[in-house]
Amino acid sequence: MGVTLNDIGVDRRSVLGLLAGAAVPSGLAAQFGGGGNDIETIGLNRIGRYETGEALGGAEIVAFHAAGNRLFVVNSGAGQVEVLDLSDPSNPVQDAVLEASDVIARQDVAMQAVGGTNSVDVHGNLVAAAIEADPATADGAIAFYDASSLEFVDAVPVGPLPDKVTFSPDGNYVVVANEGEPGESTDPAGSVTVVDIANGVGNAVVRTATFGEFDGQEDALREEGIHLVSPGDGAAVASTVIEPEFVAVTPDSQQAFVSLQENNAIATVDLAEGTVTGVHGLGFKDFSLPGNELDTSDADGISLQNWPLHGMYQPDAIDAYEVGGKTYLVTANEGDAKDFEVGVLGDLDLDPEAFDLSENPYVDSVEELKRPEHLGNLEVNEAAMAEFADENGDGSYEAIYAIGGRSFTVWEVSGDGLAPVFDSGRDFEKTFAERRPAGHQNVVESGPETESAELGTVGDRTFAFVGQEVGSAIFAYDVTRPENAEYVEMAVNRDYSVTEDDLAAAAEEGPEGDNPARAGDFAPEGVHFVPAAESPVQNPLLCVGYELSGTVGVFEITPVTESN
Repeated sequence: MGVTLNDIGVDRRSVLGLLAGAAVPSGLAAQFGGGGNDIETIGLNRIGRYETGEALGGAEIVAFHAAGNRLFVVNSGAGQVEVLDLSDPSNPVQDAVLEASDVIARQDVAMQAVGGTNSVDVHGNLVAAAIEADPATADGAIAFYDASSLEFVDAVPVGPLPDKVTFSPDGNYVVVANEGEPGESTDPAGSVTVVDIANGVGNAVVRTATFGEFDGQEDALREEGIHLVSPGDGAAVASTVIEPEFVAVTPDSQQAFVSLQENNAIATVDLAEGTVTGVHGLGFKDFSLPGNELDTSDADGISLQNWPLHGMYQPDAIDAYEVGGKTYLVTANEGDAKDFEVGVLGDLDLDPEAFDLSENPYVDSVEELKRPEHLGNLEVNEAAMAEFADENGDGSYEAIYAIGGRSFTVWEVSGDGLAPVFDSGRDFEKTFAERRPAGHQNVVESGPETESAELGTVGDRTFAFVGQEVGSAIFAYDVTRPENAEYVEMAVNRDYSVTEDDLAAAAEEGPEGDNPARAGDFAPEGVHFVPAAESPVQNPLLCVGYELSGTVGVFEITPVTESN
């Protein structure tokens, strides 16, 4: 069943795309799908859906094998990778299952027991799956499989809690972000593993780089807006508190970017050397500026306003592309914070001298600012406020730091770091509020929680497909001109009356009898673009893993030209 007009936030460009999607046969539209033809926009139409039957982790990262028309889907709830036959994308069916337990048979993998499968990627005829250990604080592994026969090929050791695994475009490297989250009694170092497979998996060269060289430079890193805190009274040590999350590789396969989500930073990695070459702070989003309005209160109706508030971008997914010889990075600014970092603003002390509210139309004092209908119920990163906004240490804060940017951002990469050239500002919250108000949720935490991002080229244009965990939408933007990215449309298939708590309760009571897909498609975790040249229907596809509902959505992307 395709997405209907009621499921999509509609503007002129998206209506054009939807009409074209209904009117233009795939064979004709494919003439514009992957070449250099001029297109105006795209239509995004869901044509297929698969249900794993597993709630709360049933479908996460997805990756496509073009030669076999197979979609590899991480089902972390079941601890496996499901392999779907996508020959008919309107009817995905399970073809096979890859079990992570195969990896423990390899003597050179330092893993006593296998934990969950966190990520998967495909290049050529090779599949790479990121496997965490049990306990997750021990070293993990990357397991390789033949994408055609699905036979286990080999495995290599990586750091603790491998999260996102990514092949370089040329297929010579596999890069994995090892998050290294703390356990009950130990906090392993976060790291990045680069596996050189240019001479085959059997001759792989494995290099794991930590962030030890930044130990002792914590104050200098904070000057760049990098967030480094630890629980208790002990000083934060960079190599311990840096937690890599996601990986993107430049088109020339020379460099990787790694999001350090909790730290509000991006690391750069030299793939040939397998070393970390830099850590770049992302700074803070100014929610007091026009265009950056946000909803901060659950004590009144929907209301987007400017406030004296800084947002920590803290991206989850990232992707990279080139325009005019320059490299750009797209970040999904979800936000994240550990429990010990979070406070509620109404319970905190603010320095009245630090806030100029003379021109604020809503409040005259910090006490009014802390009322529930303003910022009083907002969850903030109190640890960051103590880190960046309490110079004299008296516990009276001079600035407010929110969790996440509630947006996606395009950054220009230079030798000096990253500079933002576009941010979607208030777009996500505003679009939900106006077109799908039931999906406008989580306002006192981190808003829509922009989690996933994927770039794709259609004709002569580049599009960003950005997923919102809370509202469960996929937003499409034309980012061909990075500084002037344009909103195209929003696609949603969600029953908001079914909540995450409902799914959790049903799964605990009787997972065999539950149907998590009744929630619609809930929480897009992984987004994968299939170009026209690799697609079984000739038009490009967008494959999405929805984490909480355990469903996979398959969208056909229809190019729209002036002539059609």
